[in-house]
Amino acid sequence: MNRYLFLSFIVLVSYHIAYSKISTQNDIIDSLVTNHMYRNHIPGLSLAIIKNNEVIKKNFYGFSNIDSKTVVNQNTTFEIASMSKQITCTAILLLEEEGKLKLTDKLAKYIDSIPETWTDITLEQLMNHTSGLRDDWDEPTSYFLDNYTDAKMAKAQKDFPLCFEPGKGFYYSSGPFFLGLVIESITGKHYSYFLNERIFKPLQMNSTSVYSEDRINELAHGYKWNNGSYLAGVDIPPSAESRADVGVVASLDDMIKWDMALTDNRLLSPESLAKMFKAGKLSNGARIPYGYGWYIYSFRNKLMFEHGGAFRTGYNSRITRFPEDKLEIIILCNKWQASLSDLTYEIATNYISDFKNISSLISMPDEQKEKTLQYESLFRDMSNKKLSNAELYKHVNISGFDSNELEELLIGFKRLEFIDEISFDTNQKILYESPIVKTMYYKAIAEKTTYWSLTFSESNKLISINLED
Repeated sequence: MNRYLFLSFIVLVSYHIAYSKISTQNDIIDSLVTNHMYRNHIPGLSLAIIKNNEVIKKNFYGFSNIDSKTVVNQNTTFEIASMSKQITCTAILLLEEEGKLKLTDKLAKYIDSIPETWTDITLEQLMNHTSGLRDDWDEPTSYFLDNYTDAKMAKAQKDFPLCFEPGKGFYYSSGPFFLGLVIESITGKHYSYFLNERIFKPLQMNSTSVYSEDRINELAHGYKWNNGSYLAGVDIPPSAESRADVGVVASLDDMIKWDMALTDNRLLSPESLAKMFKAGKLSNGARIPYGYGWYIYSFRNKLMFEHGGAFRTGYNSRITRFPEDKLEIIILCNKWQASLSDLTYEIATNYISDFKNISSLISMPDEQKEKTLQYESLFRDMSNKKLSNAELYKHVNISGFDSNELEELLIGFKRLEFIDEISFDTNQKILYESPIVKTMYYKAIAEKTTYWSLTFSESNKLISINLED
């Protein structure tokens, strides 16, 4: 009896310790979120943390409508903007599984009146942003008001010159908009019908739809912050909000279902799922940091799949997967420009033990100064925009940035300062189908100090450069 009581006591104490640890961690995450919301003026936010295929944290914060003081809850939906691209790409993969298309098919097979320069664009190139198309979301709001139908938007896109020949560069674009038109061409219905029947209903994503004015009752109001006050997000035509590159509206619970379906193959075959998370490549064989609707990085020594969505209508979202640690973080909010990547990384430090800011590392002596000067020359070229968007990814995989963004990041570039080197001799990582044997960290001294990682293969070939802090 005494032994039984003792064992019961041990179990009870262990339970309380575990519960206390979970409770403390939840408090830490809640504090991180609320502080981030305060600093970034975010009215409302939904958060889910999934570990080992189990939801270990789900919470709702703030207001979906500031005026009515309506709080965010499990029924609240958000426009997930460019996170929609991965869902549209999934629809294309499902059609491929049914034998109704091939990813190598030319866009011209499904869309009429293709410009001559578009003749060689394939569906795959639209999926992984190697088509040469531009991103029209940088256009002024008047552009969307003028082009208030899919047909008008398609024509407006066709009038823009390509950034490069199809397959010869990487540039984040609105290519998945045309994938929606391909789905419509094959099925005879707007792409939203296919998403609903083949994705949303099977996964019981009952609060999810493509944007429609008929289904906005639970939609959080979108906001932007300007000169110390909240303004309503920009109003654009429904045809723009429902495009296949940005059109999905979803609740947090439904995005959890979506994430789970990408883990257990409920939706796609293992072969299709592998394609989704495989980095694409250019016609010269160079790898790019993008699969089908997902960015693929090595970040703080961790393989990371992620995608965000930011919309001028007043929304921001992010889904991030750390496959090595079986950790996923989903964040939805109702403010444009919300720095959700920063919040994601802050949260991740509480679940991944060695997920540290590179800026916190102690600088070590530089024993490869000639190499440092070589990389410094590359950074100087990028700061001076010597590598155009057509040439950039032929030479270096720089994790999704384009020439204009790099020029802005590296304004006033002076030099690189070596920080540290980490070798993976016994535990090699695979990135872009290459074994990674080491990562070197540098500080870029410019008007704004930034921190970067450079990853290398067994042959000492530079595989990628990634912005860290």
